[in-house]
Amino acid sequence: MPVLFSPVALFFLARARRSSSVTEYKMAYGLVLISAAASVTAYFTGPPAAEWLSGVLTLDQVWIEDHALWGRVAFTIMALAGAASLVALLAYWQDEQPHASLPWVVGGLTLLAFAAMVWTAHLGGLIRRPELRF
Repeated sequence: MPVLFSPVALFFLARARRSSSVTEYKMAYGLVLISAAASVTAYFTGPPAAEWLSGVLTLDQVWIEDHALWGRVAFTIMALAGAASLVALLAYWQDEQPHASLPWVVGGLTLLAFAAMVWTAHLGGLIRRPELRF
């Protein structure tokens, strides 16, 4: 889910930057926050999924460790983006304007997290389908 929500949040964030619409900023920050919350589920279901999959397939431990490392990186960056989004939403709820650099921080972190999540998903696919490795 976070892989799907992140680009949508980036789209709304870019659109809000162009229009300066508070509603679109709130929507973008909300989507980043939802994506960060979904990344918690994705991250903490990793070890049980690896355990279950090891009973079904023969797994290469190096690939699992790489996938876990990149999952941790993606989760950490997404958590930071979610925290920054929460700061912005709290400012709006208090009828204040968030700092002007906050959309850039949230956008940059979300973009980095999205890239890390895509790479993590790719590594996960290679674990599940070793014949695709080259």
